[in-house]
Amino acid sequence: MEDQSTNWGISKNTTWLIVGTQVMMMIWSLGSSILKAGPISASIITYLCFFVFIVYAIIANSRLIFLLLAFGLTGGILELIADHYSVATINALIYPGNEPMVISSPLYMPFAWANVFVQLGYYSLLLIRWKGIFIASIAMAIAGGMYIPFYENFARDAGWWWYVNVSMIWNAPYYIIICEALVSLLLPTCIYMTVKRGNYFLAIGLGILEGLWIWGSAMLAYSIAP
Repeated sequence: MEDQSTNWGISKNTTWLIVGTQVMMMIWSLGSSILKAGPISASIITYLCFFVFIVYAIIANSRLIFLLLAFGLTGGILELIADHYSVATINALIYPGNEPMVISSPLYMPFAWANVFVQLGYYSLLLIRWKGIFIASIAMAIAGGMYIPFYENFARDAGWWWYVNVSMIWNAPYYIIICEALVSLLLPTCIYMTVKRGNYFLAIGLGILEGLWIWGSAMLAYSIAP
């Protein structure tokens, strides 16, 4: 019998939800880059995916997804600071500008990060149950360093965003790859603490920590690989 103390709301249906939305986002990103679809396509997939998570959480009464959304959206809002750093401080990140903006970022950006945090947060829990938090942290750092830059590589042709004046591999800056690896390194610990307590205030507090860590990671990564 499964140990309910480490179940945390993980289920087969929720796993299919996470995998399905991830595949949907990846295919949409590829298609948008081929079609040069522009910022509207980023908004559509972002809000659609976020809406799917909310609907599923309500229908399935999934406290886990609600907790991940609270954590992820808070982290996504604080990520705007890191975006501003890339846009206005080091002048590396360019957005088209012909879309609704908040500070230096597209309006959809906090929701895009929330989607990613829900997906990677869920995978973090699976890894923690399987191999423990240390191995999960290392694995997520590697995965985050590869997964999130996947979107960077298609974003330029899609007309979502692009980078200038920094060293890159394909369309992904080295400092972004390092930054995302550092961000994902902290993620399993934050997610574990969130679901273990099951407290929304803690989820929001840890989301703030994760969001600020994105900013710190961006500065550290840029100092290493400008």
